[in-house]
Amino acid sequence: MKRFYLLFLSAGLIALPVNAEITAKQTDIMKQLMTKFAEKAKLEAKDPNARGGASKHANKPFSAEIGRELYLKRRTWQDNDYSCSGCHTEDPAKVGKHIQTKKPIKPLAPSVNPERFTDIQKVERNFTEHCMDLYERDCLAYDKGNFISYMMSLK
Repeated sequence: MKRFYLLFLSAGLIALPVNAEITAKQTDIMKQLMTKFAEKAKLEAKDPNARGGASKHANKPFSAEIGRELYLKRRTWQDNDYSCSGCHTEDPAKVGKHIQTKKPIKPLAPSVNPERFTDIQKVERNFTEHCMDLYERDCLAYDKGNFISYMMSLK
C-alpha cells in the first residue's frame, strides 16, 4: 500500500508542470500568428471579392467566444456531421479521437499540451488541411485569429 501511494504521488508531481499553463514558446508563436492573421484579415476585408463575408469583419478584434463557436460549429456533409470538436471533443483540453481512424489525438489546448502551437508552419498546414476538410476552403484570417484567441483563453 505504501509503494502504491508513493508511485501515485510521484505521477501527480510529474504531471503538474505539463498542465500548468501555456509555455513561453507557445505564447510567442501564438502572438506571432495573431499579428499575421490581423494583418491578413485587414487585407481580406478590403477585397471586394473576398469569400466568406470577409468585409464584414473589417476592424473587428479577435474574440475567444467567436473562436469557440467556430470550434464547435457543425457542418453536415454526406449525412455526417463534422466539426473541430468532432475529433478533438467539446473540451479541447481532453484527448480526442479521430472520426475515421479512431486513433487518439493529443489535446488541442496548448495549456495542457506543450507540443501544440510551437511551429508556425505546422499550425498553418493544420489550418489549411482541417479547414479544407470542414469547409472545402481555407479559413479566413479572421477565423484563424478567433480560433487562436479561444485556444489562448483555455486554462
